[in-house]
Amino acid sequence: KLCHFWYKLYVWIRLGILMKNILLFPIIFAFIFYACSDFSGNEDAVEASLKPAPVTRNNNNNNNDDDDDDTPPTRTYYDLEGITFGNNKFVAVGKSGVVRTSSDNGTSWDNGTSGTTRTLYEIAYGNSTFVAVGDSGTHLYSRDNGGTWSTGTWSENDRVTGVAFGNNTFIGVSIYGEYVTKSVDNGSNWSKKAQGIAVYDVTYGNSKFVASGDNGAIQHSSNDGENWTNGDAGTSTNYLWGITFGNNRFLTVGYSGWLSYSSDNGSNFTALTIPLANSLYSTAYGNNIFVSVGYYSVVVSDNDMSEDPILKANSYYFNDVTFGNGVFVAVGNDENIYTSTDGDTWTKVYGKP
Repeated sequence: KLCHFWYKLYVWIRLGILMKNILLFPIIFAFIFYACSDFSGNEDAVEASLKPAPVTRNNNNNNNDDDDDDTPPTRTYYDLEGITFGNNKFVAVGKSGVVRTSSDNGTSWDNGTSGTTRTLYEIAYGNSTFVAVGDSGTHLYSRDNGGTWSTGTWSENDRVTGVAFGNNTFIGVSIYGEYVTKSVDNGSNWSKKAQGIAVYDVTYGNSKFVASGDNGAIQHSSNDGENWTNGDAGTSTNYLWGITFGNNRFLTVGYSGWLSYSSDNGSNFTALTIPLANSLYSTAYGNNIFVSVGYYSVVVSDNDMSEDPILKANSYYFNDVTFGNGVFVAVGNDENIYTSTDGDTWTKVYGKP
């Protein structure tokens, strides 16, 4: 009770009731704290009421206080290996299972969730489904525009480097397992349909799958992807890493800037003049041109191959390129993504600063 009396007296003083006796403050405070030294009632609440309110600190402010951390959070930029276009969406895949998606022609990019840390090398679209293939026999499929992914059934562990869609069928290829994988249920289940097919990449056009690989290897198949026949790439020594179809022609690209095309559905290929380019890894068709990309090289070919290919740039390192909605989109290491309409002028839209 005595403590309560002194505490009330202290409150009255603060309210100014006893302001005229302000000279007595030091003495009154001494009595208050002495009398309440063993008070066990609401001491914690009293002390808390006398403390300053908590302060929220903004770590992103612009002052120079030593206690503030203005450093932006670090992040890892993964190499992008493959990209495709479907359902008005660009979807790119790469190292550690990274997935990036864009629904505004490559202007901005969002994260997808692949559910794997394995490298994904290539991606294709068909029947409202994206399919990605990669390390250790990985076959993934997405039916929500690359946002989330499921694992297709497949028992082999060889790296799968290429995939294409045609005639309601997805076909995957493996230079390492030397076989073809096939799915007729939009990526859910896969089966082996050919052995001894050592190719890096595959595409579809004019009711045929055509693939390219080591030492100028060309394989072409009917639209079921099960029976394959050797083709002639116009060379017997070059690695052919990429292939596409456009304007009734197949174009394949590879080592030391190699380019060759076929106008007879992949049976025979004609070599094009090499424009002093480095190795080319991928090619795509759109806007009446073929754009081929690779190791610090971008090469443009006209749609009927009537003129020699032209080396348009030697400062970009791209792993893959695709075309959609009037735009070429190319991807490379450190998640670098560029867009172009003509293969000549490129704009960086995403990637490591």
